[in-house]
Amino acid sequence: MVFGCMLLQPAAGQTALVSQSALSSQKQIRPLSLPHLYWHFLAYQNHLDTKAAATTAAGKDGSALRNLLQKKLGFSNADFALIRTSSVRLTAEVQSLDAQAVAIRAVGPSPSSLDQLHALTVQRETEINAEISYLKQNLPPDKIIALEAFLKEFFSPSNAVPPEPSVVGPLAPAGVQR
Repeated sequence: MVFGCMLLQPAAGQTALVSQSALSSQKQIRPLSLPHLYWHFLAYQNHLDTKAAATTAAGKDGSALRNLLQKKLGFSNADFALIRTSSVRLTAEVQSLDAQAVAIRAVGPSPSSLDQLHALTVQRETEINAEISYLKQNLPPDKIIALEAFLKEFFSPSNAVPPEPSVVGPLAPAGVQR
């Protein structure tokens, strides 16, 4: 859901063991484009709303999850309602595109399937940009400025990459060192 791009671009979601030198090279990660920050933000908000609804259905208070990002942004209920609406719409569209991508990949690679996957990627970008336009048309300019500043900070590489250890020590437990 938050990582819908993995179906269209599987390498982005793969994990691997990394060496200490690879970790230090992660400091050079380029920030994501603003449209992708919007996409991940809207997907995350939809995820929080879904979890909050499940929490509430279980008889617990889900409002902390539901309102987490709204509080961080300091948006009113009316302003954030636009974001919630956008998050539901975009999440549904991306899930539909992902389902189509899964079906295409199941058939196997071919020039036609690669073209279809590329078209789905372009369509996903179009849907993301449509939601950005919707928000920019309906939110006050000061809210857009605040939202975009928040997106850049919240999804910054410094928040995504674990900090390097401050003390350099052995990489293996003492019992397995020579």
